[in-house]
Amino acid sequence: IQKQKLWLEGQLFGSPGAILFRGFGVSNAEEFARVVEAFGYESMGYRAGAARRKHIVGPVYTNNGLDAETELGFHNEMSYLADYPDLVVFFCEVAPPPSAGGATGIVQGKAIYNRIKKEFPEFTEDLENKGLVYYNLRSEESWKRVYETNDRAEAEAKAQISSRTLLWLDDGGVKEILSKGTRKGIRELESGVHGNNKVWFNSIGSAKPWFPQFQYFEFSDGSKLPAKAVEAALKIMDEEQVSVEWQAGDIVVLNNHSVLHKKHAAAPNTPRKILVSMLK
Repeated sequence: IQKQKLWLEGQLFGSPGAILFRGFGVSNAEEFARVVEAFGYESMGYRAGAARRKHIVGPVYTNNGLDAETELGFHNEMSYLADYPDLVVFFCEVAPPPSAGGATGIVQGKAIYNRIKKEFPEFTEDLENKGLVYYNLRSEESWKRVYETNDRAEAEAKAQISSRTLLWLDDGGVKEILSKGTRKGIRELESGVHGNNKVWFNSIGSAKPWFPQFQYFEFSDGSKLPAKAVEAALKIMDEEQVSVEWQAGDIVVLNNHSVLHKKHAAAPNTPRKILVSMLK
């Protein structure tokens, strides 16, 4: 990796934006950590999200804590924050059987943007100009678990550290706004290593199947996302994707600026263990 770093970065920050390493004999989290560290980037933690990640070793975390049969749609990692990873690195420690599902889909943000702009130009303009507000709706039990306290003031202080805002609800729950300000749902990649073009950059795809009314996203003016446009975008993502059918030892590196990823559902109780590292 160190000897080929310039070539690897050319692939990651140009086109196609993703690399699959297969057959290199990586077998556990410790070996994966050494691979990640060879890239020479800073490791990022994970904050303000819905996933239940656990730290394992060095830059390595568990993936998302979801059951095998649960699907998680296309998204750019931590796109709801001002500070998000440049690279996302996945490692397959335990591969699902070939016929059981559980692949990881990847899709280029440029392909999504180019197609959805033709079908719903006003939608893409709103994503770029109005921007998105991301939020979670947490029950009383959930926010107490997440913030490890029963005290609202302490929870608010902890939330502020990660740029979150808590709006308390009458039922004891909370509307947890994930970042201050708004996040553009369409980004223009900077000239230089990233190229110079507009890409789809958001987490709208992860709304399905958990949030069928898309209530966890809204435009900065409080207006709702148009359901028809969102459904069209989800369809485009599935049509444009490439699926990584995991084999044990596989490592996939993604440019998080330009490539989205998705967890496909697997059969119930399917063995599958994917680890992740997020780099800046």
